[in-house]
Order: sequence, then C-alpha cells, then structure tokens
Amino acid sequence: MIIVYCIDEHYSDITAISIRSVRKFNPQAKIIVVSEEPISFYMDGVEKMVFKMPREEFRKRKENDRISRAAYLKCFLTGLPFEKIIYLDGDTICQGPLNELWDMPCEYINLCESHKFGKEQAKSIGSEKYGLTGMMVMNLDSLRKIGFTDLCLDVEKNYPTPATGWQHDETCINVALKDKLTFIDKKWNYCRNREYDDPIPEAQAKILHYVGRQKEDMKRVPNYNTLEVITNDIKGKRVAIIGNAKSLFDFEQGAKIDSFDFVIRFNRGFITRPECQGSKTSLLLLGTDLITSDEINSFQAKWVLNRSNRYNNPVYFTISNWDRKALREKLDCQPSTGFMAIDLCLALGAKSIDLFGFDFERTPTFYNSPDYKTLHNYSKEEQIVSDYERCGLLTINPKTEQQNDKQN
Repeated sequence: MIIVYCIDEHYSDITAISIRSVRKFNPQAKIIVVSEEPISFYMDGVEKMVFKMPREEFRKRKENDRISRAAYLKCFLTGLPFEKIIYLDGDTICQGPLNELWDMPCEYINLCESHKFGKEQAKSIGSEKYGLTGMMVMNLDSLRKIGFTDLCLDVEKNYPTPATGWQHDETCINVALKDKLTFIDKKWNYCRNREYDDPIPEAQAKILHYVGRQKEDMKRVPNYNTLEVITNDIKGKRVAIIGNAKSLFDFEQGAKIDSFDFVIRFNRGFITRPECQGSKTSLLLLGTDLITSDEINSFQAKWVLNRSNRYNNPVYFTISNWDRKALREKLDCQPSTGFMAIDLCLALGAKSIDLFGFDFERTPTFYNSPDYKTLHNYSKEEQIVSDYERCGLLTINPKTEQQNDKQN
C-alpha cells in the first residue's frame, strides 16, 4: 500500500497528524510526501519528493484563497514510479484499515461523490456527479497512458470558469477525466460539517476529511500523548492483552502469554491460575477502583494507569478525556477497557498484538456476578476487532467454537 500527500510548509503539522492516523491502522503502508520546494517536514520512515510545476501561476485565485499551489501537485503524480497509489489530503484522519480501499479494482481514479456543495459544480461542468479529490485511488499506469497531467493542465488553461465562480485542481480533474472517474462509498472520504443527502455518522467513515479553515479538531483524535513515557515499552514490541472472559480458563496459554515483550491486564483480573493466565504484567489498566493497594501490588506491574480521572487508584498516568471520548463516539457507548488497550497499542505502534480471554461476552467476566449488566457494546467491538484481525493488525487466541463458526 502506497499513500501519497501533496503539501507545502504550511501544511506540515496537520499532515503529520494525518500520517500518524494512517500508520495506526496501516503500519506497513509506504508513505510519501510530495512538495514543490524542499520543506523541513520530517517523520521517521516517511519519504519526501520534490516535483517541479510550471512557473506560471494557475487560474487566478481570489485573495486569501485557501487553495494553494501545492493542491495542484496531485495533477503531476503520474511522475511517481508506481503502478497505483492512494492520494490523501493532509487534513484527513484515517479511522480504520484501508486494505479494502487498496484492494478494490481501479481503472483510472476511484473517488467519492461530493456533498451538496458539489452538486452545483457538477451542473456547471455538465456532469452527473462531482468527485472529491481529497482522497483518490489512482491507477498511475492507466493515467500515464492517457496523458493525465497534460489533460489537467489543458483544462486549467483553457476551460471556462464554471458558473459557480470556482475552478481549482479538483475541477481540473473532474473535467479532464469526466468519463473515467469511478465513484465509491462515501465512507472513504466523508467531509465533516458538510451536508449530504444521505449522511452517515462520522464515526463510520474510514477517512474523515476536516474540510474548511478550521483544523483544530484534528488534534482531538486519540494520540495518547499523555502516555508518551510508555511508548518505548510498546512501540515495536510483541504485546499480549489479557481479557477477563471466563473462557480464558479453558486453555492453558500461560507460558505463551509470558513469552511476550509486554503484557497488559485490567481491573480485577487477579492471577489465580497462571497456567491459563500467565504471571507477567507490564501494564495494569484500571476501569474500577481497587479496594487496597495490595490488590494493585499483587500484579507487580511496571505501569499502572486509570482509564479516566473518575477512578482514584494510585497510578502513574490517566488516559485523557479526549482519547476516551473519541472511542466512545466510535462505538456510541463507553468503550471497554480491553478495547481501549487495543487502541492504545495500535496508536503506539506495537509490532504485534495478541488477545487472550476475549470472547465478546459469550462467557461472563470471570469475577462478575451472573446478573451483571454491561455498559459496553461488545457486538460492535467484536465487529471492529474482527476487522482488525482480517487486516493483520492483531490475533485473537484462541477462539471459542462459536467465534470460529462465525468467522467461517
């Protein structure tokens, strides 16, 4: 998977946020940042390329127009030495794996239809639909064969400005490839604060686009910057997350659990059968108040965290309200502590994540009473975690017979 951004110096900060969100769910993606002039932008593992464009100014823009020359760089991406890429604007947030997007057939360009703003532009250029170019899957081989860059530059130079009064890089691409655009599900480029005929919850978008001038909300995605001190313990490490489903005791996986670099446990999951639970604890994540410090100390954990400031356990750190709120919006309810641990490990770049004792309420939590009522949506969590597993982000070990039947 190859993901490309086109930016200038002014877009560096928000592009870095976008790249972190992409890497969280697509750690193997090759990421390239293209600019017209050398820029100071740096992120480990991100390749930078400089593409020169025509010296003359593009279509005269209005004063203070937010569309910069860098936006036109996407018209020159056929100069990249690849067969196919995913192009992303810097003001996008990735909210899940992009494997499905990358794997779908692409003849020329796959992109999403515009919100209501684009309907007027579609009429102005004589098209049924107007495509948003903030996310494009681009078949560069096919585009090179039809002279994509020259087609776009010809539109830029000669095509009359539409009745709407605006024409930028996006309109150039829509006009130049009028009959060669393939429109895909809006979840792949869903714009915040824009009106759609058939809207979806923003949490369901795979790519959420922060269009317009206000970008501050991009900084409010889960990044766990309050937990930077534990990053080195998780980044690039093999992590085991131990849930508290009663089915954990059906398998003697203790030795395997203890072989991991970093082991996460939660709440009252006290170790009573190490042959099934293992004995190692690197991080204890608490979504309940333990009664005595002896209960916390029994885990012998290197790190102890509260999942929110609601709890009064003596801990090293507390997960921020913003991080938890973002997960709550994704699930439409409070995330389980286990789901939060998974998200934390994805964000901090674990090499691998293995789950034990996760059966999504098929068996009760082993220390709860039989009549306990959960506050979590385990069905929704299972859908998301199963998607992560299909995309190679984690492994559920071992599965119950019911889970195996559902997967098959």
